[in-house]
Amino acid sequence: MIEYVIKVLFLLVAFLSSLFLLARYGSRLRIGDLKKEKGLRKIDTVHLGYKRFLSLVEYEDRVFLIGVGEREISLLSAWKKGEN
Repeated sequence: MIEYVIKVLFLLVAFLSSLFLLARYGSRLRIGDLKKEKGLRKIDTVHLGYKRFLSLVEYEDRVFLIGVGEREISLLSAWKKGEN
């Protein structure tokens, strides 16, 4: 009988600990927010050679075309999402 009570208490503590961790760190998992991405999102990259590439990056409602070389990064173009 005492073993049964100890098992139930152990499971209860494990369950409550899981709920606490989910409540505390659940926002980092983006549960329910999968369609809304925030921050930078790389759309595409074209490699031009050794340590040189063009990258299309999206941030919120803006799109940026960035050129990256061996020692420099340049903003080549920027536009609002949905513009021609």
